[in-house]
Amino acid sequence: MAEYWIISMSTQRQQVTEKNIEIARRSIQALNTGDVTKASEFMHPDYFNHESQASPERAKLRGPSEFIDTVQKLRAAFSDLHYEEQESIASNDKVVSIMTVTGRHTGDFFGIPPSGRSFSYQAAHIVRIADGKIIEHRAIRDDLKFMMQLGVIGAASPQYEPIFNAWKGMIKKGG
Repeated sequence: MAEYWIISMSTQRQQVTEKNIEIARRSIQALNTGDVTKASEFMHPDYFNHESQASPERAKLRGPSEFIDTVQKLRAAFSDLHYEEQESIASNDKVVSIMTVTGRHTGDFFGIPPSGRSFSYQAAHIVRIADGKIIEHRAIRDDLKFMMQLGVIGAASPQYEPIFNAWKGMIKKGG
């Protein structure tokens, strides 16, 4: 009987893990398509996005409305925005998804005017699930690579140009 209970618990855990990954994937699908009509089905009413805290206006947003605002702003700033899942790992109430993010900067991005440049960078998105919905999000992104590709940052002085150009070369090669 104990063996059955262990197998049953293991099966239940696996089902929860798979369900949580699917919930996280729904948010990525919304980012890719721009369709946020069903956001309340997978975003918790108390949803908190750590990435929004840099903006005083957006820091006040919570729940599905925060997620919808994020999707709309990102899709307005970046044509061809696409999140490609490389790998997802789940444990208990958390899902970590490793992504490649690509697009073209064709609209205002939180004060950064459109550059027309394409970008591709890696990011890890970490979500916490509660009551079958995403309640918390944070990301670890390669912002240096992203900002270099948009042309926002460069070498601080001529002496650093060779290093900066070497980094740019690695970025173009996918390094």
